[in-house]
Amino acid sequence: MNILSADTSTQILSIALKTESAYEERLVNGRFSHSEDLLPEISSLLSRAGITMQDLELLIVSKGPGSFTGLRIGMASMKGISSALSVPLVSVPTLDAISEAASIYPGAVLSVIDARKRKFYLSLKKGDDILIPDCDADPADIIGYLKDEEIPVLITGPDALLFSEKITELDEAVPFITDPEAPRNISRALISLGLRKYRTSGPDDIGEGPVYIRRSDAEEALERKMKEREENGL
Repeated sequence: MNILSADTSTQILSIALKTESAYEERLVNGRFSHSEDLLPEISSLLSRAGITMQDLELLIVSKGPGSFTGLRIGMASMKGISSALSVPLVSVPTLDAISEAASIYPGAVLSVIDARKRKFYLSLKKGDDILIPDCDADPADIIGYLKDEEIPVLITGPDALLFSEKITELDEAVPFITDPEAPRNISRALISLGLRKYRTSGPDDIGEGPVYIRRSDAEEALERKMKEREENGL
């Protein structure tokens, strides 16, 4: 089965192509240049594998949380390919793929993405158990969970180092391990999770889109404006 996966939810582009006879993945730190990098990288992978867009049989994309712009680029691009060529599309939560990529760790895995405004998108899992579901949290809110685990929690994801630094600033005694291989390429994990979802539930509905968790700056600005109008009787 020819499967293409892509993650554009952070500044790092993870992309992979799996065919019956080959597998290739790439990690591109383009600092959010996904609109310029994604389609050329897809074309390059297809060319090296000796296949075309028409040969693709499944598309898998990360659905968030993450960068608002990055998620829109990835989702729109993969939906465009899916619609034009009638290739099924499956979306996978970004934090699920991040934790899956580090699932060999025997303890709890904390997956983190910098959400700006001094917060992080994160989830905490131990095997199949979800200790903290996907959320938008401050590092201070997580310290208690880190202290509760019998073995140090592995902090992974594209912003694992930054999160680790924040935890140490708050409490130097908190035990944890910063993933030495972060940021990992999560393309293989996307394929694994996406294929499992496709075989269980089929492709995404046409209206399915990114998962943001946090509202965009534009939405927050609009709400503030509406409240000001109400307060002023306008």
